Amino acid sequence: MRQSTSALALFMGAVAAFQCSSFKTTITVSAPFYQPAFAPFANHYQSVALLNAVTARDASTAASPFKGAVNVVETFSISAEYCTPTAYQHPAHLDVQILTHGLGFDKSYWRSGGDSSGYNYVRAATDAGYATLSYDRISNGGSSLVDPYTIQQAPIQLAVLEAITSNYRNGTIHPSVPKPSGKVFHVGHSYGSILSHALVATNPSLSDGIVLTGYSTNTTWLGEFLISTDFHLAKENQPQRFGNRSAGFVTWPDELANQYIFLSYPHFDAAVLAYAETHKYPFSVSEVLTGGVVPYNAANFSKPVLMISGDADLIFCGSDCHGILEQAAPLFPGAKPFETYVQPDTGHGMNLHYNASGTYAVIQRFLKDNA
Repeated sequence: MRQSTSALALFMGAVAAFQCSSFKTTITVSAPFYQPAFAPFANHYQSVALLNAVTARDASTAASPFKGAVNVVETFSISAEYCTPTAYQHPAHLDVQILTHGLGFDKSYWRSGGDSSGYNYVRAATDAGYATLSYDRISNGGSSLVDPYTIQQAPIQLAVLEAITSNYRNGTIHPSVPKPSGKVFHVGHSYGSILSHALVATNPSLSDGIVLTGYSTNTTWLGEFLISTDFHLAKENQPQRFGNRSAGFVTWPDELANQYIFLSYPHFDAAVLAYAETHKYPFSVSEVLTGGVVPYNAANFSKPVLMISGDADLIFCGSDCHGILEQAAPLFPGAKPFETYVQPDTGHGMNLHYNASGTYAVIQRFLKDNA
């Protein structure tokens, strides 16, 4: 087992050969949200009571925690970052990867540890000749903080990804970002993979290929993830960071729960786990419970699809992904190609393991070979 290092030494690596511009963009979306059938939480006893209900043996036949859908029009400020290889003089001609993070993170998941870190996905993608466009999903990072019971739900998060992609393709996302002439790929992690999958099921023309990391379409073990979080109120868990947030924002309780959910021992550095815990973001109860209402039948998508997960992914594979990822193939009957890959010695948080660079290499090679 490797020796744990300081957080500073851990993230050292070669000099970064990419440059980034950070910006905020305003988008307006029209999408449905589902009206909660449960009252806003007054305390953590009520959040845990809902957790009891949605993970009970009869949860699938019990009354839904949501009522009917209502369409809304909302405007958000989205914090984003556009990165390109330093040596490339014509970024508009680059193929781009639009990166969507999962629950518990913001867009920094894709640049864990800084510019020269070996855990930095943006570095790997730009080294391979791609541009990247990452963004904070609503209520994460620098993006708009919204109502966690109503607005922060899967259909609205999907609409945000669609709007970001459309604006980028149209050259209207921000003056600092050129209109692309190359291909546009989507790379997601976990909940970000749910959204990237739903994007090509809803609007297949928006993407030239998708990579779904930390993901499968088997939800058998979702309850284990929910239970491990205790639906711990974020305002109580990290009051200095989230003390002013609604009780509708929840998180997992501590570093050990973080390890249980995201990491495979002994294939990570303790400093990485500590970093992930101190940089975590809460998720909304409604967000996680509406993950199944977005469309998944991508029959009209004919571009490349790669589904890649760690062999010990707890959330989507019950800690053994062998034979699980292939189950998604019927949802992508027209994909050219549909491929799966199980990364060894890796848990759900793929960017946080010693061999993250191996994951990155598989992704870049797939896109180069098939796009």
